[in-house]
Amino acid sequence: MMQHPSVKSAAAIVKDKTHLVGYFTPAHVNVDALRQCVSDQLPVYMVPAVWVGLDDMPQNSNGKIDVKILQSMDVSVDVETLETDVELKMATVWANVLGVNVSEIGRQSSFFALGGDSLSVVRVIAACKAMGLALSPGQLTQQMLLWRVAAAVTPLVQIFWPSAMVDQATNDSVRNEWPSVENWQDYLVYPVTALQAGMLYATLSNRQAYVLQNAACLVDLTAAAQFEAAFHVLVQRNAILRTSFVATSSGTYQVIGPATQSPEVATVAASTIADFWTADRTRGFELGHKSFVRLTIVEADAGIFAALTFHHAIVDGWSMAMMWDDLADLLASNQVYDRPSFHRVVDYVQAQDTTPTETFWRSYLSGVVSTPLGTNVPSGLADSSDEPVCMEATTGLSTLAETAQNLNVTVAELVKVAWAATVRKYTRQNDVVFGQVLANRDIPVHDADKILGPLVSTVPCRVQFDDTLSLAAMLEGIRVERGAVSSHSHASLIDMKRWSGIEGDLFDSLLVYQNLPTSKLGRVVHPSKTLSTDHTLEIIVTPTASALKLEAMYNPSDIPRDQARWILEEFDFTLSQICCNQSGDMAVSELWTMSPAQTTLVRDVSSGPEVALPFELLHHAFETRAKARPHVRAVEIQDQWLSYGELDALANSVAS
Repeated sequence: MMQHPSVKSAAAIVKDKTHLVGYFTPAHVNVDALRQCVSDQLPVYMVPAVWVGLDDMPQNSNGKIDVKILQSMDVSVDVETLETDVELKMATVWANVLGVNVSEIGRQSSFFALGGDSLSVVRVIAACKAMGLALSPGQLTQQMLLWRVAAAVTPLVQIFWPSAMVDQATNDSVRNEWPSVENWQDYLVYPVTALQAGMLYATLSNRQAYVLQNAACLVDLTAAAQFEAAFHVLVQRNAILRTSFVATSSGTYQVIGPATQSPEVATVAASTIADFWTADRTRGFELGHKSFVRLTIVEADAGIFAALTFHHAIVDGWSMAMMWDDLADLLASNQVYDRPSFHRVVDYVQAQDTTPTETFWRSYLSGVVSTPLGTNVPSGLADSSDEPVCMEATTGLSTLAETAQNLNVTVAELVKVAWAATVRKYTRQNDVVFGQVLANRDIPVHDADKILGPLVSTVPCRVQFDDTLSLAAMLEGIRVERGAVSSHSHASLIDMKRWSGIEGDLFDSLLVYQNLPTSKLGRVVHPSKTLSTDHTLEIIVTPTASALKLEAMYNPSDIPRDQARWILEEFDFTLSQICCNQSGDMAVSELWTMSPAQTTLVRDVSSGPEVALPFELLHHAFETRAKARPHVRAVEIQDQWLSYGELDALANSVAS
């Protein structure tokens, strides 16, 4: 709007979670000309649906546009009537998932302006499938406007991927190389995914690697017996909970036991649940174990706990929430959803053509240069703390959500840009690469959002900064990439690095945005987190009821604790900086700005105390030295030299 020659001040905000409203001054500016000016520069979903001319733009005490006053203004918003049956179905899905009245959704309504995020994308895709409509995450996130999304929908055609179950020769090699498997009855053997392979490789050298623990507080031993019975049923119903892993000369495989296989259950006494968790983590897992999940009834001084221990190779965070839901339903004698088997995901991964995936990652990572955040911390200087750095984001979740809606992105994407800008500050590079974790609950596998199993993957995220662009223009580039990365996320990081041709680490920091479904079962407790050793820095962002929880897991051998804390605080400042400009017209160059605390620190360490100089002029110091020690050598070259006294005499001769 500010590009229009007559506009003096402008702002755009989402009104009532439905429409983008453009405010401008002075009021007499021609709206049609202004709309055309904006349409020539921005995509359709960023063009305001309603225009309001003002004589004066409200300002706050800092002289900036007061968005709260604009929000409070009464604006007449006309909702464009839905035209087709598919549009009505899509509006109904959006209303149910986002908690919006369907009457407030029109043809021009934007999914993200209505409050959509990465979690609701998955839920919309699943709801569309239930209605017989095929819609990909990329179509939803790129089209965004309801009529455009509805136009992209096609009738659902169920895809059945060919079975990836291994041949008999491989099955025999598993039996021959792992005698313990020979006693198992009716087992099935499948390849592992790239994620599982990486986790299991770490387990070979460290049985504590990728151990996940949590527990439910129980009232008495009767409740413990009921929980144990529910756990038996849960294991019987889900093949992934009966899965073990073995490594053979031909590769690593997952072995699925029969439904009759009993889970591992024990009862122990411990002073505290924390004491049990320490001993249990030390026990860990190893390849060939009959089970990669176990239940332990812990009788502690503070009460009784049902402690569940998993290997990450069989569950992820999304699965954990669903598993606790199923346990809650089993305990309450409710109907439990019949979940598809994880081997469907393995079937999908094994059926993918590697050629387009290799082509994509070669192009995506072309020209990337390794720019690590970490440096080697000298031995003995690494801190002894084993806990992550934690804080709550200073910007409230409602403000973050409002900013995301105004900019037509998700909160997760705002977080991604803020982290990329933080990495740029520390590496001084405009081309930034870090790792990001994808849930992959939107892959083309039937009911993928309901499968228990490790669907997550870690992939590189590349963000390129151009200081000549506005933040809104930069976000447009990120929107274009939606869906492209997730379509090729099944590849292994080893292959991605090989395809990139990069020397050094592909990335050494990881961003995890944990927007997971909540569980029905309360009273679930978790052990304290310990430091990450897989990356120099792992940033975990978790939305709570009203805020974002920020955690920094760091490798003390690569980065000191104080530095991890400073980076986390700078990340928090960058988030708040982005939210201070909800219209997105701030220049990308402004993201170089350091936080006040960081600026003060740099100034403090860059200057020392003011001390009077012993000499007013530099050559006075030389003269004093020459008088005190005239025979000491001052300069020399090869076998010739001059003393201080001789040099002083020559200098005086030249000066005279």
